[in-house]
Amino acid sequence: MMRTLLPCLMAALFLLLPSRTMGEVVERIVALVNNEVITLSELEETGRTLFGQMKQATLPSEREEKLKKARAEVLGQLIENKLLEQEIKRKKIEVPDRDVDQAIGDIMKQNHLTENELKMALAKEGMTFSRYRQQIRDDLGKMRLVNWEIKSKIVVKEEDLKKAYQENLEEYTDPVEVKVQQVFLSVAPEAAEEQVAAIRKEAQSILERARRGEDFAQLARDYSRGPESREGGVLGFFKHKELMPELEEAAFKLPPGELSEPVRSKGGFHILRVLERKGGQPRPFAEVQNRVRDKILETEVERQFKEWMKALKAKAYIEVRL
Repeated sequence: MMRTLLPCLMAALFLLLPSRTMGEVVERIVALVNNEVITLSELEETGRTLFGQMKQATLPSEREEKLKKARAEVLGQLIENKLLEQEIKRKKIEVPDRDVDQAIGDIMKQNHLTENELKMALAKEGMTFSRYRQQIRDDLGKMRLVNWEIKSKIVVKEEDLKKAYQENLEEYTDPVEVKVQQVFLSVAPEAAEEQVAAIRKEAQSILERARRGEDFAQLARDYSRGPESREGGVLGFFKHKELMPELEEAAFKLPPGELSEPVRSKGGFHILRVLERKGGQPRPFAEVQNRVRDKILETEVERQFKEWMKALKAKAYIEVRL
């Protein structure tokens, strides 16, 4: 949510840590936000990764112009963050140590790190653990401010949930999957036409035996040349585009329990049987309504955050000196 405005706590704070190893920067003020300053070193440090990537990915002729735009965008984010920090102080929002500990614990769990490993990773980036804790505390404070000012005031009505659900049914529909069983008769690449015809005839004979009621799994064990023959020919579940095109067309047309005609592939002949079919129908509203609510909230919070930030800027004294 609001990735360009508020850092994504559980991923970006660890994975996108800014580098502290800086070249020499002539210090100066690049912006005033009310009674606080943003310095050139803050700007360069925050945008170091982005600026470095841009220098490598752009042509010399357009590099300076693109870097200028990138610096302006990063400075805009720093100004917004500064306004958020000032609002946190004004509203006396505090983040207790236990919440910082829990957030760091979640980050370590997500990234499969011990505390020592996290500290080592931070040290490589030139950041102390205490500074990292402060960064976590700051971002938790910003999230709480947004929740207080915006999210807690949004009311999502039941009719809005149902309308959003109906308008986006495809998002709440699991893809169709079929569980396939086969008897496979291989054909050598160099096989003569007579050999191919004989194998086709054998496949047709096996198909007729299955249609007369013989156990398909046993026929697979007795005649199939595939490695799945020991399992009675069961291949497992497949979604669209996970099977060979020749097999997919046949498998997804079959109702459960039905058998296909012998299907020719590069490797030989396949007799397919669909054991089970699932997906393709929207999940019940009651099952996904929390997902629907979360999506509506995310969209509305982002929209209202932009309006709220616009009003915050209008009341503030902001001077850009970039």
